[in-house]
Amino acid sequence: MNISSRCDYACRAIVQLALLPPDEATITATSIAEKRNIPEKYLVHILLELKKAGLVASVRGAQGGYKLAKKASDISLLDIVLAVDGPLMSPPPCEDDTSGELMQTWGDAGKEMERVLGQITVQSIADRSNKANMYFI
Repeated sequence: MNISSRCDYACRAIVQLALLPPDEATITATSIAEKRNIPEKYLVHILLELKKAGLVASVRGAQGGYKLAKKASDISLLDIVLAVDGPLMSPPPCEDDTSGELMQTWGDAGKEMERVLGQITVQSIADRSNKANMYFI
């Protein structure tokens, strides 16, 4: 299974939102695009998908932008993948008369990927990022 560029960009954007300092309520799509090297026009469409999935909220006005709609600890990588790419292994890699014995295996692999991705929260990724960016004197 490959992660699509849309899904990768969605994950980058969500992590950027999770890393917002507490005094910053929102961040613009332009800022996210610049900080995470995402084409802005593409990002706007991805943010709309994430908003529809209930993972991101938008705020209008001069101080507007985007923010997480849930706590980072309540958003998993699986939530993001499902919002952007849809169900894993659906359709299966090969679905014809010659792949019958593999169908169960592909299904099992998809369930295991869902289990693993469901355990990784955006908060855990943000925490790792914060530790990596710490300076010790």
